[in-house]
Amino acid sequence: MNEMPVRVLVVEDEPLYAEQLEAALQDLGHEPIGPAPDARIALALHRTETIDLALLDVQLRGPVDGIALAAQLLAHRPIPLLFLTSCADDETFAQARQVGPAAYLIKPVEPAALQRAIMLAITNFRAETPPAAAPPVVPAPDVLFVKENGLLEKIRLSEVQCVEADNKVCRLVLAGRSIAVRMPLRELVQHLPASHFVQIQRSYFVNLDYVARLDPVRSLVQVGEHLLPVGRTYQAELLRRLPTLG
Repeated sequence: MNEMPVRVLVVEDEPLYAEQLEAALQDLGHEPIGPAPDARIALALHRTETIDLALLDVQLRGPVDGIALAAQLLAHRPIPLLFLTSCADDETFAQARQVGPAAYLIKPVEPAALQRAIMLAITNFRAETPPAAAPPVVPAPDVLFVKENGLLEKIRLSEVQCVEADNKVCRLVLAGRSIAVRMPLRELVQHLPASHFVQIQRSYFVNLDYVARLDPVRSLVQVGEHLLPVGRTYQAELLRRLPTLG
């Protein structure tokens, strides 16, 4: 038995052999989906069911044979393919090979051979499939609404020159005014873009865009019109974040 059952789409137009394949897959610990006797039903199942692998009869009756169906399945969503056929001729094999099946099995297939083909197909498919792309990084919003005098006022973080904390109240300093926010500094900084703000004291964060002058000897930094002290443990990081010449 397999610890993680593989959901196998069975595409076979011979009812008796389709039942035998279903029984064999269940005995091997897998979950057969279908069986689908033609391309139309197989495509419908592929669209509506979670399919890990397709087991296809090459000689399907109807306008779409197993090889053409395989191409349509892959166009909808790539999955590993196993072909089943009673024809061992080179021409059929050459046509099937163009679709890139994981195995080309001759009927009747032994359960052990089918199991090995399924395991190899799943393993190789997972190894060849690139990992999903990481979600795009969404920039932090520049706008926050801050409660002041019972109203919600829109503040642009790009206009905040520095943030000063006093216990559980923070002061957002803008040009010519400041706004008090009842929030601990450790929570407020979660809303500040790290690319623009840097800590200079235990209770101060400054916007690098407004740093006008730094005195490393006296450990002072001018931010806008404000002269602020720089803590010894924070000065090195501030210097690293400032582009310098000479």
